[in-house]
Amino acid sequence: MARITVVNDNPDFLDLMHDILENDRYDATTIDGDRADVLDAILTSRPDLLIIDVRLGVEGDHGWQIAQQVRRSAAFERLPILLCGPDPLTLEALEPELERARQVESLPKPFSVDQLMERVDRLLGNPAAR
Repeated sequence: MARITVVNDNPDFLDLMHDILENDRYDATTIDGDRADVLDAILTSRPDLLIIDVRLGVEGDHGWQIAQQVRRSAAFERLPILLCGPDPLTLEALEPELERARQVESLPKPFSVDQLMERVDRLLGNPAAR
């Protein structure tokens, strides 16, 4: 079973994502993005896919910066990443950089369960993508 780690600063969003992913077929770990040790928590969770909020409650692309730090670890240099965010302008500004990155996609909020699962399945290489 694939392990998915979700990082966000909204507890309700984390609960919802956990329920969606766990009920679908994944082992989901949720992490509060406001934790001081967020990077260590992500690495310890040993994800097969990282879903992270691009902003994490601050201006800019803090979540993307954390995702890049995760990928600096040899064990996670090819980790698929799904960046989510309510600010389409931030996601659009990152698009040129994301296009050069391997196995990174973005998903603006709000999104449907079907949109989420289609991206998750594609990033994990599941042929039964919805």
